[in-house]
Amino acid sequence: MKAGDAIDERRLLRDWEVLCSEIGERRAGTDNERRAAKYVGDQFTAAGLTDVHEEEFPCTSLRRALPEVHARHGSRWVETPAMTLVGAPGTPGGRWVEGELVWLEMPENAGRLKPGSLRGRIAVIFGPLPTVESHHRALVAAAPLAVIHVDDRLPFAWAKSDGVYPQWVRRHGVPVTVTVPYTMAWAWRRTGVDRARVQVRIEQVAAVSQNVIGMLPGRDPGLPEILVSAHHDTQCGNPGADDNASGVVCLLELARYFAAQPRRRTLRFISFGTEEQLSVGAAAYVQRHRSAMKRIGLVVNFDSVGSPLGHFELWCVGAPALARHSTRALARRGLDVRLQTEVTPFVDNFPFNQAGVPSWWLYRPNFSGGRWQHHSPHDTMENISVPEVARLLRAVAPVVGDLAGRAKWPFPQGLPAGQRTVARRLGRELFGLQR
Repeated sequence: MKAGDAIDERRLLRDWEVLCSEIGERRAGTDNERRAAKYVGDQFTAAGLTDVHEEEFPCTSLRRALPEVHARHGSRWVETPAMTLVGAPGTPGGRWVEGELVWLEMPENAGRLKPGSLRGRIAVIFGPLPTVESHHRALVAAAPLAVIHVDDRLPFAWAKSDGVYPQWVRRHGVPVTVTVPYTMAWAWRRTGVDRARVQVRIEQVAAVSQNVIGMLPGRDPGLPEILVSAHHDTQCGNPGADDNASGVVCLLELARYFAAQPRRRTLRFISFGTEEQLSVGAAAYVQRHRSAMKRIGLVVNFDSVGSPLGHFELWCVGAPALARHSTRALARRGLDVRLQTEVTPFVDNFPFNQAGVPSWWLYRPNFSGGRWQHHSPHDTMENISVPEVARLLRAVAPVVGDLAGRAKWPFPQGLPAGQRTVARRLGRELFGLQR
């Protein structure tokens, strides 16, 4: 059997249909997330993986969200589409709050945030929400009635779903926060809208999510293993066809592929829950198995790889020799990738990086802002490509298989000093992880 001949596009499509059409939206802590986890576990078992099991962990589950935003145009109040952020509170008593708009271009306007400076007013943040802990603390201390977020990566007519960092919510709190479409914010700014009112009625409960784990033991269990991962949860309001059913179908197909291949090293397969609240499941796994991190040689993570049109990217955290080997090996299999070596905390391989484990993240953005369908109702089966995912797997499978068959890898283990420092800092700030 030639490498790649075992990648079956019909199975890929079937997995996708189950996750997106039969199950659908898979928010953290819901029955649908658990249904997806069970499907993954059943497929692991059918493929021949051993020790297939779930590990549960606590999460926040959004059960109901009714956000409303009205902007004042002259003497008229005009409703604007809006979405809530998982983890952010509702307005007090679910009532309206109304105030003057204060426009903040972030992160460059972070210095304007002073204690009480936004009291009685509504902040409109254009750009990223704070990704630096001191900026988040300053925003909370400024005490806005609410925050309206405008994501500058997504210049479209729909509002996106998103979440806030659970660690920051626990440590510092978070303001009432909603998102509105870029095009509406553009119209507000162009026409001089200076006042809005916001109402958020929300129900969030403490719940349980799950990681699904299975193994293919190698004949030399003393060698560091390879961990292959994806996440099965979604944001609100979409079936997550790209983010991240695309990663899960890769995970399942590779489990089937490698079950039929000889291997020296153990392969571990994990589908994580609650990624969309900042890799809660992956962080829980690393915390629970901290002493085992030294036995993991490489994490191979798939997240959002299904776009019909795009660029395959390899985000490689580890020694420069790992990046060189990986890009050249994939190219020999017909897959040219854009290499990124930045440590990013927004994917499930990051908690492993914080623990010193090298990683790949396979990703397929489709425009300069990332993916146009990101966290929106457009993340559906109509906007994915089975052939592109099959092309990816036909290159990745033999490269990972080669590594799984080697007694010694052609690159050193661990992270370079610079990446290690960044990973540890972000782990402390965003996750509360300690090395």
